[in-house]
Amino acid sequence: MADPMTEVLKHQYIYVPRIKDALNIGKQLALAVAQARGTRLRVLAPQKNSATFHPELAKLAIVTERSGRLDDGGVILAWCPTHKAMEKTHHLHNSVIVLVEWIPGEFAAWAKLNGAYNVATGEVMNAGLSAEAREALEMIVSEGYNGWTKPTDQLMTTSYLEDLRSAGAYDRDLILAYARQTKWETSIERLKRIIDAFEAQTTPSPRRRR
Repeated sequence: MADPMTEVLKHQYIYVPRIKDALNIGKQLALAVAQARGTRLRVLAPQKNSATFHPELAKLAIVTERSGRLDDGGVILAWCPTHKAMEKTHHLHNSVIVLVEWIPGEFAAWAKLNGAYNVATGEVMNAGLSAEAREALEMIVSEGYNGWTKPTDQLMTTSYLEDLRSAGAYDRDLILAYARQTKWETSIERLKRIIDAFEAQTTPSPRRRR
């Protein structure tokens, strides 16, 4: 049987979903990946105490939502991150990221977009985006250049959401994950409201009982 680490080390993005004993699995896996790559592990967490609670992580460099910056390169353990914390990864292109999820499924779309290796299934995840769908997503992000604050931004974004729906590629989580690759959460909140309004218009109302 092949060594599981051999497969893990092939990938830049590693996703540990919220499975049984996920925290321990993810923690040990990230330490092993860093050791195998000959680099020191760094930790990204919502708050420092969420990582320092674990002795193996307490002695490492910890970056949080509010403090610190991650230099590109090496291995990063995204420890039960929030979307706000993951803003610290926007500029990273060469880092290996081991993401250990807290809320089940919260970062599944992130994993799909990044072609992450799923530790639970042993599969490489894939968003399966067509060229048409990817173009629509790019246009949605482009309309958010000013944080989706203008009426025209909202109007055009809604039209691209309709394009995705017509193409059978509408996926709320995937749209938000795509935008989160470059946008801050303050802007994402406005995009959510646009999506909410779009879904309210396109979701059939339940029939009234006679």
